[in-house]
Amino acid sequence: MKEKGSLTRREALGVIAGATLLDVAEGGFADESESPGENRPFLLSSSGCGRATGYAESNKIVTLGSHTHVAWLDSENGKFLVKARTLDRASGQWSATTTVGDAKDNHGGPALTIDSKGFLHIAYGPHHHPMQYRRSMRPNDVSRWGDEERVDTRATYPTLVCGADDTLYLTCRVSRPGPWHVHLLRKPAGGEWGKPTAILEASASGYSHFQEAMTFSPDGKTLHLSCRFHGGRPRRGHTVSYLRSTDGGDTWTRSDGAVVALPATAATAEPVARAAEGVGYGLRCGAIAVDARGRPLLLHSYYDDVPIEAWVSRLDAPGKWTTRSLLPHLPPSWKGHGLTLPGGLCYDAAGRLLVVLTRIRPPDGADETVWGHPSSEIALLVSQDGGERFEARLLSKPDETRPHWLPSIERPTGHNRVSTPGIIFTDGTRGENNRQVVANRVWWVLP
Repeated sequence: MKEKGSLTRREALGVIAGATLLDVAEGGFADESESPGENRPFLLSSSGCGRATGYAESNKIVTLGSHTHVAWLDSENGKFLVKARTLDRASGQWSATTTVGDAKDNHGGPALTIDSKGFLHIAYGPHHHPMQYRRSMRPNDVSRWGDEERVDTRATYPTLVCGADDTLYLTCRVSRPGPWHVHLLRKPAGGEWGKPTAILEASASGYSHFQEAMTFSPDGKTLHLSCRFHGGRPRRGHTVSYLRSTDGGDTWTRSDGAVVALPATAATAEPVARAAEGVGYGLRCGAIAVDARGRPLLLHSYYDDVPIEAWVSRLDAPGKWTTRSLLPHLPPSWKGHGLTLPGGLCYDAAGRLLVVLTRIRPPDGADETVWGHPSSEIALLVSQDGGERFEARLLSKPDETRPHWLPSIERPTGHNRVSTPGIIFTDGTRGENNRQVVANRVWWVLP
């Protein structure tokens, strides 16, 4: 019997009512140059590490007024360095590159947010180490940063948002004996970081990557969180789940208001999608958005050696999620390709839903993985009607010899205003291990 919230292959691949197949010409870079211009692809760096723009749960782009700030992770001379630049959208000019701080390895990429006074906040650095945090010294400016603070321990993968009262909300995965946790830490405006609260707990001991992501509702009153829980098999994500908080993270509930005891688990958090029992594949997530009506929308996908597929799931009523496959919306010229995370989604100022994903060919053999597959390209799907129909095109120039992957799209983190969200992605190899220094290109592009 299928569990509640589970996806069958028949359901996932079924044609969605009203869906339109659009044969959109494959896009790419009309001008692969470093020349300035808001609407041109721009080469941010030629020293990107193997996860330069990963991980998708960590927002890396923030816009305030005419300035858009971007952060990513380089690798140079044996070091991993968090970098930042600013685009002046009025002039189309990019600033010089600033080094924010060091990271332990290619898992130490940044999460970026901004407060109501325009000060930028960034969390970065660890892979099973204390989280590193800094605040910009001037509003709307990434060129100078205050002293580095270190919080929590054995942390990885930050997410960072800012509340209406300028309280910072930071989550991170924490490795520990037994089942691993996700911690929530809060920092009131002008105050210190509080003690961590364990809000999520893995289903089993050992490795886990929750891929949790947070965002506020448009009114700034409700904090929404998506995540995945691993099943009994290591490194397999089997349950995509949802939680919300209306009291600043003190209490977390399901969408029907039922309070969930902390730390929440796969059994207690609200299920959105589950992989069937006994299968050899997993689920990825790592992106959440909320529309003007306050309805959260989650993005999730299969991965590895199964048909490569991605879905959006929207909460239409308490406990009622509508899940739609994105495959029926791909143009016929993309036949033989699939869609997978990493990726992201957001609503722009016009109310359009923008979804950015990785388009790939299925692996050729059992030993081949989709993670950094050389066929990877950046796919953009745009919906004018909230996710009923999509138009699809590529943002990267197809090149079967090197992956274009790890896309990250700007989304609201509290006080940034997403008009036309920018996207950054990694152009190059995943590397042989977490410490390998590589020279990947890091691109900025507008949809």
